Amino acid sequence: MEIILNETIQGLGKELDVVKVKNGFAHNYLFPRGLAQLATPASRKRLDALRAKAEARSEREKASFETLAEKMKNVSLTIAAKVHDGEKLFGSIQAQDISAKLRDAGYEIDRKAVLLEEPIKALGMYTIKLQLHKDVEAKVKLWVISDESK
Repeated sequence: MEIILNETIQGLGKELDVVKVKNGFAHNYLFPRGLAQLATPASRKRLDALRAKAEARSEREKASFETLAEKMKNVSLTIAAKVHDGEKLFGSIQAQDISAKLRDAGYEIDRKAVLLEEPIKALGMYTIKLQLHKDVEAKVKLWVISDESK
């Protein structure tokens, strides 16, 4: 049975994808929860219109995020942290700390957009990647300095 997904379902497909599933899965799980609809000729026409709207919205979002990335090119953040043994931090600086600092600077960036390979555990200067949109990435400088209030 061919269906159109109303939402992204991990392991099955993304929103607005046409996929084949077994009848029982569609009737007992997907349809009652509103996760999918039957792929009829009428729903396929509607799907094409929805895809066009989604693509236009995505292009507008991409353009606005590119503008934001251009503004953020010269952003430099400073986080003061408590240290011990020279340059090691008590705890670490994580994505939510960087997101909060960006919010203080006037940029509403979700913590999920902050790409850290691992938490920051030492003093220094770091270049932090921000995934603003699937095609738009920005970089900001982060200075981690000593709190010095021992």
